[in-house]
Amino acid sequence: MAHDVDGIWELVQSNGFGVRVDIAQAQDASGLADGDLHGAAKELDPSGTELAEANLSRALHSDSVEFTVAWPNGTQGQYSGTFDAGGHLSGVTFDIANPTSQATWFRREPQF
Repeated sequence: MAHDVDGIWELVQSNGFGVRVDIAQAQDASGLADGDLHGAAKELDPSGTELAEANLSRALHSDSVEFTVAWPNGTQGQYSGTFDAGGHLSGVTFDIANPTSQATWFRREPQF
């Protein structure tokens, strides 16, 4: 069975910024499935203020997730993460045009 990444949740980044994502996950006859992911992302500054909205796409495969966020300023963030044995999701992100610009992140339920 696939890990559940469907819905709204936040990525808390080590650089002080965050991203709120709203992901639509594929489903099969048994429920949520591995495969393509689509959705939207909102960049949040350290105070939680929304800075920009973007589209995201990519895929979920077993214990890993990878997606790209195409920000309105032309940059693209690559997000890669894995689930640990307890089901917690964390990973690394980088600017595709500047791969040395990296931050780690972990998943948290949104704090609306």
